Amino acid sequence: MAQGRPKKWISARILESVYLGKAGIEVVVWDKWGKTRRGTAIVSVGGIRWRRYKGKKAISISWDKLQEFAEG
Repeated sequence: MAQGRPKKWISARILESVYLGKAGIEVVVWDKWGKTRRGTAIVSVGGIRWRRYKGKKAISISWDKLQEFAEG
């Protein structure tokens, strides 16, 4: 049985449409209270890359995999 808190939580609230037509858009992600920087999500032609704050390696996910994840 799992104990403790989960490692990651994510929630996003966007009140306006955001057009992501250009590659190279970076979104900086902060913790719930806005005190600790968590990482950066980078929109690219091939998908989205996630780089942790002070991390050396980026994690990539393609648009197809993102669509599969969003659909269920």
